[in-house]
Amino acid sequence: MKATHLKLGIAALCLSAGAAYWYYSPVIALHQLRTAAHERNAEGFNARVDYPRLRASVKAQLSAAMNEQVKPRHSAGGDDAAKVGADFGKMLGMAFADKMVDAMVTPEFVMGAMQRGSIEPRRDSADKDDAAKPDPKYTSERIGFDKYILHLETDRGLSLVMERHGFASWKLADVLLPPTPATRN
Repeated sequence: MKATHLKLGIAALCLSAGAAYWYYSPVIALHQLRTAAHERNAEGFNARVDYPRLRASVKAQLSAAMNEQVKPRHSAGGDDAAKVGADFGKMLGMAFADKMVDAMVTPEFVMGAMQRGSIEPRRDSADKDDAAKPDPKYTSERIGFDKYILHLETDRGLSLVMERHGFASWKLADVLLPPTPATRN
């Protein structure tokens, strides 16, 4: 009888430990991602980032922002030449933005953005400031079973979206860019 209770107790303990690990796995993955970024460990960082999905997400957000910027001028009326010119400019801008995103979404840039909590380019004096600057504060939220969002609380903060890959493995799959000044309320 005691052996059966012991086995059930061990099974319940293992099940509880597995459930706790599963629940806290996005926090553990974010900690590992942040540690790899601070140590500039590109291999460890790359293992936790889904770069194709990250690039596609940034391109989609830039496209939406460009459409929002062009929409007021385009819908204001005017001649067809102005509309064609606006559409052509938007097409050129998107072609440029696609190439820019492909060049920017690299391990070094994403690691730096995660360290700074912003997508602004690094200044020359940034290496001196990095040691004295504390980590950005953040809030987090879990959406369903497969998505975990970390909102960085900086003046131009990002939101990092982690998505589940497997039982308890998570990857950075999306970065929610801050709103553009024209779309802020």
